[in-house]
Amino acid sequence: MQKDSPATQFHSQRPGDRLLLLPILLGTFVLLANSVSQTAAQPRFSYSGEYGSGVGTSFSYSGDHLLGPITAFRVWEHPSNFIKALQFQFAGRWSRTYGYEQGKYHEVTLFLGEEITQISGKHSTYVFQLIFFTSRKRAFFFGQPAGESFNGVPLEEGNVLAFVTGHHNGAGITGIGMHWDESRWQGLKARA
Repeated sequence: MQKDSPATQFHSQRPGDRLLLLPILLGTFVLLANSVSQTAAQPRFSYSGEYGSGVGTSFSYSGDHLLGPITAFRVWEHPSNFIKALQFQFAGRWSRTYGYEQGKYHEVTLFLGEEITQISGKHSTYVFQLIFFTSRKRAFFFGQPAGESFNGVPLEEGNVLAFVTGHHNGAGITGIGMHWDESRWQGLKARA
């Protein structure tokens, strides 16, 4: 006895059974269309980096950035050498410190509405220098100019620093990457 192929089996079913597939197919189409529109509405980050050797333990400020824009940051540096640790403040709340938090740190508080628009520096085994540039045309220098140069900027004009990721070991920051997005201050102004 010859078995029917799946296509033949489908056609041999009652005609009403085929009509039941129509709502299922339409529902699937609506779910897919909704998923695509939600994906398109999500913020799209651009990425610069990772600069440095990237050895050691990874770190990320992703998630902290959901609190709001960066309002301050701290940088620990080894005297006349590399960057030891980093810490960022999001919407007035300090995040965790990554790296080797020892000795004096430099703290920068941003003006209301001011954002980081570029991070440049030097790297090799460690991140040796970081230069933060802001929307208020201010620049802040940390560390020493040793190693290979890098320049982290957003791909989209007008985007600003949302958060950083990277690597650290027992001595300092071994790698850094910058994640850029639309201004968080604009969203806060729109809600006010």
